[in-house]
Amino acid sequence: MAKFPSFQSVLLASQKTIFRFPLETILTILGTVFAISLSEERNDTMENFYTKSIMCCSLCLVLFLSVSLYFAATQKNSWIRFLISLILGGLVTAFVFSFSDKITDVEAIQFLILNIALHLLVSFAGFISKIYNQEEFWEFNKQLFLRILTAGLYSVVLYSGLSLAILAIHHLFNVDFYDKIYLHLFFIIAGIFNTIFFLSGVPEISNESTPLILKYPKGLKNFTQYVLLPLISIYLVILICYETKILVTLSLPVGWVSNLVLVFAIFGILSFLLVHPIAEETGNLWMRTFNRWFYYLLVPLLGLLFWAILYRIHLYGFTHERYYVLALSIWLTIVVAYFIIKKEPKIKFIPITMCITALLTILGPQSADSISKNSQLSRFESYLQKIEKEKLTFEQEQDLSSIVDFLEENYGSEVLLPFTKDKLTALIKKDKNPNSSQIMEALGLDYRSPYDQKGKNNKEYFYNFYENNNQNIENIQGYDVSFSILNTEDLECNECVKIDNKSYSIISTKKEYGVDLQINQDIVPLKIVDFVNQTPAFDKNENWNQKITQKIETPKYTILIYYINVSGDRKGNKKTVNQFQIKVLLGIKN
Repeated sequence: MAKFPSFQSVLLASQKTIFRFPLETILTILGTVFAISLSEERNDTMENFYTKSIMCCSLCLVLFLSVSLYFAATQKNSWIRFLISLILGGLVTAFVFSFSDKITDVEAIQFLILNIALHLLVSFAGFISKIYNQEEFWEFNKQLFLRILTAGLYSVVLYSGLSLAILAIHHLFNVDFYDKIYLHLFFIIAGIFNTIFFLSGVPEISNESTPLILKYPKGLKNFTQYVLLPLISIYLVILICYETKILVTLSLPVGWVSNLVLVFAIFGILSFLLVHPIAEETGNLWMRTFNRWFYYLLVPLLGLLFWAILYRIHLYGFTHERYYVLALSIWLTIVVAYFIIKKEPKIKFIPITMCITALLTILGPQSADSISKNSQLSRFESYLQKIEKEKLTFEQEQDLSSIVDFLEENYGSEVLLPFTKDKLTALIKKDKNPNSSQIMEALGLDYRSPYDQKGKNNKEYFYNFYENNNQNIENIQGYDVSFSILNTEDLECNECVKIDNKSYSIISTKKEYGVDLQINQDIVPLKIVDFVNQTPAFDKNENWNQKITQKIETPKYTILIYYINVSGDRKGNKKTVNQFQIKVLLGIKN
């Protein structure tokens, strides 16, 4: 009969985990506190601080675990372990807090890659200083993986049970809890319980009383043999057939085939690692065949992979995505060469080389950010030199527009200044964050979106305004009231506004020319259609972060209209308005 663990045994196990991983436990609690604080924060500065603090805690937790496993295997003094952990943690913290106030996509990718690298470090940190044993290494990582799944399952069950208990108390006993109790409970379970539970099951590498002995789960064997390997074989046949097709037809590979090859290779390597301990056993012919020939079969696919990605880089230069595809391709080539050449390859080579590759892509002149930025700046400069000699074609303007999009989005418009001979100086002085369309216009060119087609008679137009502002509060000084109007429904507000002890009703009625705005008994026509036809800014199909406004003065009222979005059809030189949304600021004159 199964016995439930006593409270004392649970307490002793928790105490052992805390003493074994003290820094990791502190970070777990700190990260949870920061997450709860972030959910309650409404100040941008503090939100930024809490967000970066959570990122630091997540990175340092994995880093400290790696250091702990390394020193546990070497059995060296703990104070050296703490000192090294704090030094490395300080470097990670400095790296994260060097991010901009509003974390960019590039910085988010750097954080993700560093997180992956540190997780890979955990898989082999404890085996760096000791004599390598393949079975111990595999068993250690198997136990880690299963512990992650178990911790996740326990956390989901515990959170669901406690949430239902809180809900039951609320409905049965009319007890009111604060609004964010479920969110805070999630942070506590996912942050503290899940992490401590996982840490308590991290296997000890150098403990003679509990040695790491290979125990291969039968369920894993069945899953790999009858599900994973057949799927991988299907993808392999598809990719080999596709490569044969492009060789026979002498055509170019489609761009996304490189991603498909990488996904196939990574899942294939995962399958290789899963079956590795039992691949040579008698009766596992299918697994043994896969284990022996997998890396040889990857060789022709590597050719396809490099062909696809290098061709894209040749045409369009480096971006972060293309850089990482190329970096993974190089890593994959090294792994394939190692397992083909080496007579007795060590599987720890896979996470070690991937960890090093990931770290090399984050910082330095060889990093993804540096290579991508310099590549696109070089292409930008070459186009500016071409502009001085000849007029750009539609395709070249479209390509240059995509370059400007990339550089402006990731690095800001100021990075373009050294290449533009003062063409952008006036624009950036006026607007520190001009959009790509404004930059292209300042260069004397037309902005071409990726969806524009040469020679297409654009029968439709659209305008969307996206305000780059996280604040919900705005200053309407000089006006008395603000409201929105959509063409799909009329506004009706009867005596809903009181100004200087006088009540006002505001009603909008859709008309052919736009909207009639009725303020009490006064009617002010808002001639939206005429304004759209008279304003060149509506001619281009693109999203703007620059406001288009219309001001109307009457003896009694001042009206300022902000256009949020407008779309319709072109009929010759005229535009019809099918849909619109406007924001109206109304000022009442005395």
